[in-house]
Amino acid sequence: MMVPKVIFGNHSALRVCRTERDRIRQFYRDVLGCELARELDDKDDFRMGGGFHISFLYGSGDGQEADKGVTYAAEHALSDDDFLKAIFLELKAEDVEEMRQEIVDFGVKVLEVPDPHLYFQAPGGQVFRLVGTTEDLSMYEGHR
Repeated sequence: MMVPKVIFGNHSALRVCRTERDRIRQFYRDVLGCELARELDDKDDFRMGGGFHISFLYGSGDGQEADKGVTYAAEHALSDDDFLKAIFLELKAEDVEEMRQEIVDFGVKVLEVPDPHLYFQAPGGQVFRLVGTTEDLSMYEGHR
């Protein structure tokens, strides 16, 4: 078996429109139960579970207060249609049906994908697939 040269890290960042900030906070904090770990004028950091962190970069700004010299320039955030094609991220839940209902009730855009899982566009534009924490997902891993 080949040993991978890279793995996914535990930090992600998305450039999003500032107008989505309130809905992003409501969705990630109130619906998904993430901790809003840090709020800045141009950036919010959420902790999902124990060790995964996702940042939302709003508008333009330098972010230096939090990240010492890192420059965020989100004025060129992707359009809604481009986000649908950019990346699918996976969310795992213990009770998939209950979480599905909360997500749909929140009013996200549900995507028609030929897969039994819920695919949806969250506030801010990113697309997620909802799966069960104990679900066998090996069919998505390219094993022959």
